[in-house]
Amino acid sequence: MQGLIISNPKLEFLRPALERWPECIDRYNQLLGDGQAPYWFNERANLGLLSAAAWAAEMVTLEHFQTKKQLEDGDRSGRCDLQIATAQESTYIKATQRWPKVNNLNPMPALLDVVGEAKKVSHPHHLKLGCLFVSPFKAQQSPSPEDLQDMVDDLQKAHTCAVAWYFPYPYRKLHNEAGQYHPGIAMLFKEA
Repeated sequence: MQGLIISNPKLEFLRPALERWPECIDRYNQLLGDGQAPYWFNERANLGLLSAAAWAAEMVTLEHFQTKKQLEDGDRSGRCDLQIATAQESTYIKATQRWPKVNNLNPMPALLDVVGEAKKVSHPHHLKLGCLFVSPFKAQQSPSPEDLQDMVDDLQKAHTCAVAWYFPYPYRKLHNEAGQYHPGIAMLFKEA
């Protein structure tokens, strides 16, 4: 189960990268085996997958670099998690990740927090995005197809500029040592 919805036209230039993002997850597992999934780790790992997808889509990226941070009392040095650019368009992204329960995603508080951080990055005229990676889990058993559909329905209801999700069938049985099943991942974007 995978999908992509872009509701803000400013983000349409990211479509080729977001469409290739699941391919990068699959490529990782093809090379390293299905015993783990790269989206289990953290936002840095997931930003790496998004960056790889952007490069595969003929874009360029720069990860975790120093830039200006806009604060009320003036500019300071800060960091941007990821810049994605084409020859015509560019965006600056701040990201975070959460691992909520399958039946309790509630992504908006975390997404709004990272949007607040994204507002401070770079220069005021740049397109800035908050990005939330959501890697839901279910304890002691894999989520049912109904659970997954409910999650996707919840993701689509969130007030975002774009949302992409990937819950691949072969990975639904993957679990960590604590018995938590992580069936896939979603990416939510909101303009800062």
